Amino acid sequence: MKNHNTSLHTVLTAGLLITLTTVVGAQDQQRVSDLTGGAPKGPSRIEIGAAFAQTLGASSFSSTQTVREYAEDGTLTSSYKVGKAPGAGFHVQYNLNKKFGIRVGGQTFSRKSDGTFSGKSPHPFFFNQQRSYSGTQNGLGFNESAFTLTAVLRGASGKWNFALDGGPAYFNVNATIAERATYTDTYPYDSVVFSSVATSKHKVNPIGLAMGVELGRELSDAVSVVVQGRYTGAKGSVEINGQRVDVKAGGVQARIGLRLIAARARVKS
Repeated sequence: MKNHNTSLHTVLTAGLLITLTTVVGAQDQQRVSDLTGGAPKGPSRIEIGAAFAQTLGASSFSSTQTVREYAEDGTLTSSYKVGKAPGAGFHVQYNLNKKFGIRVGGQTFSRKSDGTFSGKSPHPFFFNQQRSYSGTQNGLGFNESAFTLTAVLRGASGKWNFALDGGPAYFNVNATIAERATYTDTYPYDSVVFSSVATSKHKVNPIGLAMGVELGRELSDAVSVVVQGRYTGAKGSVEINGQRVDVKAGGVQARIGLRLIAARARVKS
């Protein structure tokens, strides 16, 4: 499944880039003026971008829950490490002038988390004789997407252009989280051996922050290739066994893609 998700993201990203390249070729032949009614010398007004994205590091979160068993409270401590993954990013940008713009963007990643678990299970016959256990379970689901609204500070020198942007991000996260541990024990039940965890999928929609820095190089009047370093992050909570578990989303990522000038400001003759 992991290889399937990676291939899917690669195909989607490649499709976006091929589509942009095709449109760019058509625009170069039509000299952009067909979009604006004027020569392609006015400042950029509307830009569209698509990019391949790669998370650069793992993120982590943890929780400790009380689990009721044999008329006594046990504990389950869970630590999750969300791994790196490829994904895709896109945006539409409206430029107010040569220095400032507003950008609406999105990103999507299909990641996996590895869990480390430990806890104490009550004895089935005796009170206050907790039995300790620990173990791991890998490949837990962690899918995330985010929509961003950022202010953009722009600049250019010759065929080179750069930008800084920052603003709020709205996340949609679907995370697989442990509810309780499963284990084996045999008479006289004084110890347990960890087997796995019983999990469930939970959706959380935290609001966080997005910011980035990018450098672009013009390939034609209508298109640039862009490299970008970006950070998005947020923290939300879900309820499991009547208790709150905080979930972290986002992280540092690198992007490379294309940006298309979809419209230019009209230039008075």
